[in-house]
Amino acid sequence: MSHVFLTHRIVVSLFLLIYVIKLILIFANKDTFNKFGKIIKVPEMIISFTFLATGLAMIFVYDSILSNALWIKFGFVAISIPLAVVATKKQNKFLMLAGVLCVFMAYGFAEMHRAGVKKGTIRATEETAAPTRDLTEIELKGQAIYEKNCTNCHGPSGDSQRSGAARLSETSLNQEGIEKVIREGKGFMPKYDKNLISQEDLQALSNYVLTLKK
Repeated sequence: MSHVFLTHRIVVSLFLLIYVIKLILIFANKDTFNKFGKIIKVPEMIISFTFLATGLAMIFVYDSILSNALWIKFGFVAISIPLAVVATKKQNKFLMLAGVLCVFMAYGFAEMHRAGVKKGTIRATEETAAPTRDLTEIELKGQAIYEKNCTNCHGPSGDSQRSGAARLSETSLNQEGIEKVIREGKGFMPKYDKNLISQEDLQALSNYVLTLKK
């Protein structure tokens, strides 16, 4: 699933780059603007479609956590694409500027959503129950740490895969590998250094994560 999130970030960057270039050209030289528009027409259509498709997939296919910031983001995206298309056809500088600003606003709200998920202020409304089994004392300690820091993306059972999270039930990592990923981060997962989690708590957490493997 992480490839969907990576693809989304790439196409968002390309979409923004195209329209920043268009914005500069429409103010600088309309002939060059028209030539660039013809060259980029087909790639632009593909990028715009992929932009929307991957964004919707993150919500409706991969069970992303929803928030007001996320819906506002998609509102700006939905506005930005037709604005940019109309601006290109009519060579309207101010519509082009508005379209680019909408993309920047969408990016800003996306970052607000991501920060809220990481901090735990934005949480999923429905969770899959964690598997029931007898846990050792260290595993119980790790479970408490996991529920506080990890369930937003991984879910209680480790398989929610929100925000690009790995499926913990299928991990091939041993305890040392799990601790390394937690310390160093991976993909969209932030780093948990010693200021955020002690070595003792890290060991407890990695012990609990191993119980989620099937």
